[in-house]
Amino acid sequence: MEIACFITPHGFGHATRMTAVLEALQKRIPDLHPHLFTTVQESLFAETLEHFSYHLLSCDIGLVQKDGLHADVPETIKKLQHFLPFDTSLLSDLAEKINECRLVLCDISPLGIAVAQKAGIKSVLIENFTWDWIYEAYLPQHPELQTAISYLASQYQQADIHIRCEPACGPAIADLQCAPIFRSIRTKREELRRKLQCENKKIVLITMGGVELELPFLHQLSSCEGIFFILTGQQETRHLRNNVFLLARDSEFYHPDLINCADLVICKSGYSTIAECTQAGVSVVIIGRAGFPESGVLEKFSISKLNARTMEQKEFLSGHWLKNLEQFVPAPAHKKTTFAGNGADTVAKYLQQSIVR
Repeated sequence: MEIACFITPHGFGHATRMTAVLEALQKRIPDLHPHLFTTVQESLFAETLEHFSYHLLSCDIGLVQKDGLHADVPETIKKLQHFLPFDTSLLSDLAEKINECRLVLCDISPLGIAVAQKAGIKSVLIENFTWDWIYEAYLPQHPELQTAISYLASQYQQADIHIRCEPACGPAIADLQCAPIFRSIRTKREELRRKLQCENKKIVLITMGGVELELPFLHQLSSCEGIFFILTGQQETRHLRNNVFLLARDSEFYHPDLINCADLVICKSGYSTIAECTQAGVSVVIIGRAGFPESGVLEKFSISKLNARTMEQKEFLSGHWLKNLEQFVPAPAHKKTTFAGNGADTVAKYLQQSIVR
């Protein structure tokens, strides 16, 4: 039983969210075979999914990023002008490729919705924001975005099923609203801490969602006694110091497990990391992304649901916060409060009938 999935390459959050939904669907429909259309590396999906087909396709522009915390809006506009409106021959070719599929899932690439419509297949939009909503925030400085906003808004409206997951951005009418969607923890906290040889240390996980970001304070970490730092999204996996472990994007360590074994997570305001933190109930420090519309919504959610703290980008990159690290790391007796329910299960249950019908 085949379905098609169109996944924006903006960061890894949309890819991991789609992966979580597909994992939940495959538990309900064991012979479900997803066809993934994206430029997100295949290895990210292989971490979780046992079987799928991968089709390398640039199916969305999203926001071009300078690094993990900053977007390049002028470059985004240039790429949008070449990408939109969708090429009719591309739509026809893709419609032919997916003509055996029962359903098309889109997070949050509107190209998939257009392809589904061309193929006569039901489409599903899964989102906590859409690109027209994101681009509206940049209109005062970049009025030329209005053409893309209008076109994308009309494309999103063509989706047959609209699913919104918390924390959702902006007002919208949806067929289904669900809790945060995340990949499930696989390894027990104590087991992973033994593997990392950190049973008696406090672990601080620093993650920017897999997008490269230069961290000027790296050399300062070795001075923090009793703290073991894990930094994800690095170019290679290696120990930088006795207490500093760099992890490449394709390391053997599963990101939800790393979050669950940490005492503190320091992260950018990105959906997938925050969703995985709600599962683990870990203490969180959020690094805001100035000017990115979703950032404020995610920060507000994190403060409300996770008692998260926030930190300015300038303070984070300077490393000054290391002098007061103890105020962020909870005491050993700290008990985690996890959140019941994964939105992925809610979505899978909702979509099962559409797929098997």
